[in-house]
Amino acid sequence: MNGFSLWIDYLDRDFIGSALRGYLERGLRGITTNPAIFKEAIVGKNSYKTQIEALKLKGVSGKKLYETLAIEDAQNAADTLKPYFDGSDGFISVEVDPAYARDAASTIEEAKRLYKAIGRENVMIKIPATNEGFIAIKETLKIGVPTNATLIFSPEQTRKILKAAKDNETPLVISVFVSRFDRAIDEKLPENLKAKTGIFNAANHYNLICESQRKNVRVLFASTGVKGDDLSADYYVSELLGDRLVNTAPLKAIEAFLTNGDRKSKLPVPSDRIDAFFAEIKASGVDFEELCDTLLRDGLAQFERAFSDILSALALSS
Repeated sequence: MNGFSLWIDYLDRDFIGSALRGYLERGLRGITTNPAIFKEAIVGKNSYKTQIEALKLKGVSGKKLYETLAIEDAQNAADTLKPYFDGSDGFISVEVDPAYARDAASTIEEAKRLYKAIGRENVMIKIPATNEGFIAIKETLKIGVPTNATLIFSPEQTRKILKAAKDNETPLVISVFVSRFDRAIDEKLPENLKAKTGIFNAANHYNLICESQRKNVRVLFASTGVKGDDLSADYYVSELLGDRLVNTAPLKAIEAFLTNGDRKSKLPVPSDRIDAFFAEIKASGVDFEELCDTLLRDGLAQFERAFSDILSALALSS
C-alpha cells in the first residue's frame, strides 16, 4: 500500500516518555487526541499531580490549568514525532474547545491561539465539522494551520469540507468515524449486515476524497476500536486498508494489527456495491441521514462533557 499510515488515538505523558518511541519504530506515524482522551490521562494518572499542585499554588486554574498540561503534552509528543514528520505524517492532533463548535469566529481564534501556543509545525488543530466548523476550517487552512476536520459521519460533511479546502495546500485530514455506526444500529439489522455500516460509509468517504485528487488531503478513519469480543481487535483497521489514508486506532487495536493484522488492501470499494449496501439497510428500517445527525450531536455532547469533567476534576484536585 502506498501512503497508508497508522496513528494512535491515545496520549498521556507516561506513554510519551516510554512506549511511544517503540511504537514509532514499529510503524506508528502520528497521534490524535480529543477531550475524552485528555480527561482519561489528566484525571486518571498520578504523573500530573505534582504539576497540578504547583500550578494551583501560582494561581493557575480552570481552562488555563488544563491547557498548560495539554500543551506541554502536545509539545513533547510533537518533538518525539518530529523525525517522522514529512508534511503528511508525524503530526499530533489537538482539538479546540468543543464549546465553540457552533461559533465560527471563536473556533478560528482558538485554533490560531492553540497552534501558536504549542509552537510546533507538526501540530494539527482539530475542528468539529459543524456548519460553523466548515467556516472555521476554511479560514484555518487559509492561514496555514494544518487541520483535522473531525466528527465526520455523513458524505455531505466531507463534500463541504472539500469545498472549504478548495485551492489550498495546507495539510488536512478528514476524520470519518467508523465503529459508532455499528454500535448504534447493529441490533436492528439482520446478521449479514452487522458490523458493516461503518465500513461501507468509510469506503464512500474514501472514494469522495480520492476523486477530489487533492494531494494535501487524506481521509482519516477514527473511532476504529471494537467493543466486546465479537470482532477482532484490529477489525476496523484491517477492513479499511488502502492507499493514501490514515487510520487512528486505540492501543489495543494497534497492537493487534501490528502483531497479526491482515495487510491486504480493501479499498476502494466500487460505488455500486456501496449503494447496494445502503439500499439494504434502508430496507431494514434505517434512516441513514437521521443516524448521521444523531451521531454528530452525540459526539459533540460527549466531547463537551469530557471537557467539562476535566475542569471539574482539576478544580477538586489538590
